[in-house]
Amino acid sequence: MSYEQFKKQTLKNSKILQSQTLSLQTAQQENSILLRASNPVLNLELSNYNENAGGNDVEYAAGISQTIRTGSYMDGLQEKANATSLLSKAFVTQGRAGYIRTLENLYTEYVYQSKMLSLLKQEYTLSDKVTAMVKERYKSGSENRVAYLQAKTETLTLKTQMYTTKQQLAKLYYQLLAVAGLNRKVSLEKQFIYSVSSATKSSSKPSPQQQVLKAKEKLYQSDYSINRSSFRNFDLYAGVEQEPDQGIVRVGVNIPLSINNDRSEERMLAKLKMHQTRLESEQLGINVRSQKQMYKAAIRELSNQYHALKTLQNEQQELTTLLQEGYKIAKGSLFQLMTAKNKLIQTRKALLQTQKMINDQKIALRFLQGDYND
Repeated sequence: MSYEQFKKQTLKNSKILQSQTLSLQTAQQENSILLRASNPVLNLELSNYNENAGGNDVEYAAGISQTIRTGSYMDGLQEKANATSLLSKAFVTQGRAGYIRTLENLYTEYVYQSKMLSLLKQEYTLSDKVTAMVKERYKSGSENRVAYLQAKTETLTLKTQMYTTKQQLAKLYYQLLAVAGLNRKVSLEKQFIYSVSSATKSSSKPSPQQQVLKAKEKLYQSDYSINRSSFRNFDLYAGVEQEPDQGIVRVGVNIPLSINNDRSEERMLAKLKMHQTRLESEQLGINVRSQKQMYKAAIRELSNQYHALKTLQNEQQELTTLLQEGYKIAKGSLFQLMTAKNKLIQTRKALLQTQKMINDQKIALRFLQGDYND
């Protein structure tokens, strides 16, 4: 299964993403609660007056009241509901982008360890071949026991490293399955996601964190709008009373007076939060631009390094082959052969590490560019 197929299946089955998507529905329900009107209040009264021993007078009253929000307050609440929805979407986008970044980092590490295991097997085969040649010369008396033990020790060390790498590879594999939300084993293609090319795509999309800060600023703006007027609501009431000798109809309104609290502190708090968020957003924009340039420069240098190492590897491979042939016919030095072999091994490892670093840098760049937002 290729990475793209694995990613498609992961995005479909991930319980983490499904949980994050539900937060949008949660926000919608919270907004519905925020915007709904309050229930009216019904008042019923029945009074019985005993004025004298034989008299019995009954009085009843009925009334209803309703709290009504002002137009400016309702506009502020609607603005807050919209801002809350926007912030929830930004958090979901941030979570999804972070999830994909984590998935690609894990997959890259898995491929790296897999290729490292393959490289160790090649190194073990080469080292075992050299050890066999040293052993033959040791038996024939043309090489000492120290040289043979040295070669044998290096071969056994590589074998031990293979077991360690296998354990790490198994650990990463099951971590990938857990992150993907899969309960069954799948066969994964062991190829890096991105090439070693220095070419990178530019994008003007905001990073996930930039989207969150933008949504937060709108939320604080809505808090300011809600508290712009201290007159938020009033109570409208109507009622009737029936007394023994007369009937009364009442209609009125209760209006709160903004004497002790005009919500100026709330407005100032919202303005301070808006200003703080705006400054954080501006600084984040500077950081993101700088990091984008840093990652692009690193990718260019790593790509050049990879191609230089590739050339070096070819030269070292040719030298090692010649030294092997010379040593086999007793015309070469064991020290020269072991040195060349070890240098070739180190170059192969450096090539693999460079390829992984290029992928790591490209993943970080794509995350900053908002490529994982959609």
